[in-house]
Amino acid sequence: MMNYLALILIAFGGGVTVGTATSAFISILQIVPRLTQITNTREKINLYQFTIVISFILSILVYFGDFSLHLPQILTVPIGLICGIFVGLFSSALAEVLNVIPVLSKKLKVKDSLKLIIWSLMGGKVAGALIYWLLLN
Repeated sequence: MMNYLALILIAFGGGVTVGTATSAFISILQIVPRLTQITNTREKINLYQFTIVISFILSILVYFGDFSLHLPQILTVPIGLICGIFVGLFSSALAEVLNVIPVLSKKLKVKDSLKLIIWSLMGGKVAGALIYWLLLN
């Protein structure tokens, strides 16, 4: 009984931590205000917020539910490629918004070879993914 109570408390604490970090992340980066400013759609701000909430709820249901699409194998390659491109572009955009790369290049004094470093990071990510999915899995 005590084990179940401890597991419930740990899971609840983890959920609260992740939820708080996600909402702080969205708030600090001001995603919704920037989106409305760029697209000139201030009147649709409630729709953007509603879409974010529904997306989180659907993500939770897909992650924890027994969910399967039963797609043909030929479709999984382009879907995986598109998802990988999205994650790569999103992480690059996030790093750029948070000024990680310029600050790091100034601290390490590698401003001249910044292009080579970015290409090396991308190549390493692709090589690691290929090794994992083609050789280890």
